[in-house]
Amino acid sequence: MGMSSHARRRSFLGETATAALIALASAQGVSAQVAAPEQDTEASTAIGDIVVTATKRATKLQDLPESIKVIDSVQLENSNVQNLRGFVQLTPNLLVRETFRSNETFLTMRGISSAQGALPPVAFVVDGIQLGSNDFINQDLLDIERIEVLRGPQGALYGQGAIAGAINVVTKQPTNDLSINAKASYGNADTMRFAGSVGGAIVEDTLFAKVSGYYKRSDGLIRNNAGTRITPYEQGYVRGQLNYESGDFHGYLFGSYTKGNGNCCIQDIVNKRQNGVIVPGFRTLTGAYTLVDVDDVTGNPGPTSNVLGKSWERFRNAGLKLEYDFDPFSVSLVSGYNYVRQRIYGDADYTAPSAGITQLVQDIPFTTRVFNQELRVTSRDTGPFKWLIGAFYQKRREVQDIAVGLDPGAPLNQRPGSISTFVLRQNNVTRSTSYAFYANASYDITNRLQLSGAFRYDRDRQSAVNTLAAGSNKAHTFTQPQPKVQLSYKFNKDLLVYSSYSIGFRSGGYSQNSAFDNELTKNYEIGFKSTLFDGAAVLNAAIFHIDYQNQQISFVQLQPVVLRQVVNIDKTGIDGLEVELTAKPTENLTVSAGVGVVNTTIEAISANALTTGLDLNALIGNKSPLVPPITLNGSIDYVMPLSDNYSLLFHGDYRREGGYNFDLANTIRTGTQDLINGKIALQTGRWQAGIWANNLTNNRYATNVGVTGIPYRYPNQPRSYGVELSFKL
Repeated sequence: MGMSSHARRRSFLGETATAALIALASAQGVSAQVAAPEQDTEASTAIGDIVVTATKRATKLQDLPESIKVIDSVQLENSNVQNLRGFVQLTPNLLVRETFRSNETFLTMRGISSAQGALPPVAFVVDGIQLGSNDFINQDLLDIERIEVLRGPQGALYGQGAIAGAINVVTKQPTNDLSINAKASYGNADTMRFAGSVGGAIVEDTLFAKVSGYYKRSDGLIRNNAGTRITPYEQGYVRGQLNYESGDFHGYLFGSYTKGNGNCCIQDIVNKRQNGVIVPGFRTLTGAYTLVDVDDVTGNPGPTSNVLGKSWERFRNAGLKLEYDFDPFSVSLVSGYNYVRQRIYGDADYTAPSAGITQLVQDIPFTTRVFNQELRVTSRDTGPFKWLIGAFYQKRREVQDIAVGLDPGAPLNQRPGSISTFVLRQNNVTRSTSYAFYANASYDITNRLQLSGAFRYDRDRQSAVNTLAAGSNKAHTFTQPQPKVQLSYKFNKDLLVYSSYSIGFRSGGYSQNSAFDNELTKNYEIGFKSTLFDGAAVLNAAIFHIDYQNQQISFVQLQPVVLRQVVNIDKTGIDGLEVELTAKPTENLTVSAGVGVVNTTIEAISANALTTGLDLNALIGNKSPLVPPITLNGSIDYVMPLSDNYSLLFHGDYRREGGYNFDLANTIRTGTQDLINGKIALQTGRWQAGIWANNLTNNRYATNVGVTGIPYRYPNQPRSYGVELSFKL
């Protein structure tokens, strides 16, 4: 007799806990027996002494009882990371998926995924200011000091948008010294990028300024079956900031503007043969079909749309942070404003005209406006008791003017507004007003034992209406307390163990003509953090279990009826672990490795639009869609001295993503994927010149798949390569 899902989870947790303890004991034993390299003491100490601010208080990374990955400016530069997709390559249990438009990205962290039309599962924070739209996370990263990836719910601090975790980006701030940075790169498909920044003091020690920006363009790396490049883009970005320091007062103001155009709707329809006749469909585990590989994105049949999709975008982003240090505490006032204006126009059937498939186009302008306001009071870092209290307010308005209609028939040169016969016509307006109050405290029971607790209460009032349909008004208020308790024990300065319990929350909402419920997670985690070889290496690990209620899953169906909905899975169980190692065995060599494991199990599910035609009982025990069971990553950086002034940098990184399912029935599945990136550069003082390559082996696969109606898929980016030149002052 097979084990129940609960028994399997207990077995999984027991085995992984045992493995983690064995690894810890082994590592500590080796550390005690082997001396650190003498020449590397200063550099290796820096590995274990990184300070992070993602919990809204500066804390040494190895003293923080959280599973957190930190990528510093050197790693970002060496690995040629330019945006979110780049640093995901270096992070276990984090998956990014490209979708139908160039500025939309879906995230999966610890088995919790984005759903189109729902709030993101991961909070995205830049310099302490939380961004209100997922579209901003796809902008290029400039002048980054470090990126902190917190895995596990951070709702007690960041609210309903952090049910899976948070990504905290810290930029380099201007100082009294003049700083100039410039970089130019050129790659295949006539891809070019120019980026730079200038910063310094306007009034010494008091007023500082920085201006940064980039311009990038490309013909696009993906071609359709006719040989036409279908993923071109062009984008410009500028950002300005001011910093003010006067005694105990600190001020920070920034604003940015982005303008560009890109691509959309490049999916293709996958064919299979049934009784010798070609019909649309994916490879499945059963059925009288000639099997077709969902990852065969360069053939069978490849993109064949007769309308070349395009997108237009305008982003505005602004933030203000004011802080005053009183004697026993500091007060922070944080304001943020985000504006997104985009429009997509492209094929909606993803085929050239053919019999049996209705020829459709889509024209969708949409806007998002978000205003955040936060007030926070933080105690000093002295003494055994530390605390933080705050209040948060958010106003959000989204408008989607959806038009899907019959293809007018002129190939490749359609323009917005050309639809005359509509299959779907909606103007959906969603409004949201959110309030939250939160508190966080920690107490050092002894100089080794610390107890921490946090609590947040969120209230989110949402309303939705299709202004083109009478009587379509809907409204609902979502509320949820989010507590968190942590206990940590420090055996010595190099070993911390911790355990935690927390509740995560993501609001429900409205998609097209239906409502979906809010998500709730109960999270259990234990872990350790260790510093080895006198600071030359760190080894961290965590295991976790999540009881997941009302998991949000989105789908888009184009044939025979156009649908876009978010549905819920009643109950899902998630077990997993993360293990990460970073080491600097010599002054010139840095290596890192990580593994993330996630095991998801559907435990209960009710009938919904995504289960039509499926046996609900047969779905129990299946895996959740869009969750790779394992992610492996590793990187190596080696600097070879050539002379007193010159050196060669060699960088390589590798990532493996285990195959995962796109559907509830677990019949449509992508395979295991291996991705390799590399860079070689000549360095001399302020200059660097190099060559780089991403997806070196040109591994091609599907990142997004439609599982209802006529099946479609979205391909990943093929191999890219180029040269770059950079300068720093």
